[in-house]
Amino acid sequence: MLSAVAIIPAYNEEVAIGSIILRTLKYVDKVLIVNDGSDDATVEIAELAGADVINHTTNLGKGEALKSGFNAIGDYDVVITLDGDGQHNPDEIPTLIKPIVEDGADLVNGSRYMNGPEENTPAYRRVGQQGLDTATNVSAGIKVTDSQSGFRAFSKKACSCFRFYDTGFGIESEMLVDASEAGLKIVEVPITVRYDVDGSTKNPVTHGVGVLLKIIKDKILRTFKK
Repeated sequence: MLSAVAIIPAYNEEVAIGSIILRTLKYVDKVLIVNDGSDDATVEIAELAGADVINHTTNLGKGEALKSGFNAIGDYDVVITLDGDGQHNPDEIPTLIKPIVEDGADLVNGSRYMNGPEENTPAYRRVGQQGLDTATNVSAGIKVTDSQSGFRAFSKKACSCFRFYDTGFGIESEMLVDASEAGLKIVEVPITVRYDVDGSTKNPVTHGVGVLLKIIKDKILRTFKK
């Protein structure tokens, strides 16, 4: 049986975090919450639910949260990442782990769109995501259908290849690029998502433009370094 740990970045997720931790612990040996400067009861609830907690005193961004998590996980065969707001379904963790166990995958990307359009995704958001998918695929030389997914599984081999340069939400694309450049096996599996619990405070248009610019900048820098 493979050992597994889940990393969950969290910023003011007191409403959902307890349930997410308890459900995730059914499938992993440890849940590691990276509290990214929350000023609500996220930490207290996470600890009561049985998670280990890393604290950022201020909000540093998702990229920094994942960096802290990956640097602290220790020796596990599989690492899972998922969001703390309840959008992802922890009961799908076995689906993410399966390609690592059975097919030697290194990065398993949970995709909302692998089987076609996700009916609950707002149209304006999906258009923006398709643009980010295209930019990520071109930059990485891969073909994924949901480059911005935060619900992923990683083999032990994959965990050492990430740069964690991007401090924010561009980290999802950056990790795919890093895995591709390291020659790792990347596969996708279908997942579901809930949008009625989306607690994001970011404007999806400005957020998408910001991520796109970071993908382009990263591609240019990597090209000049070659």
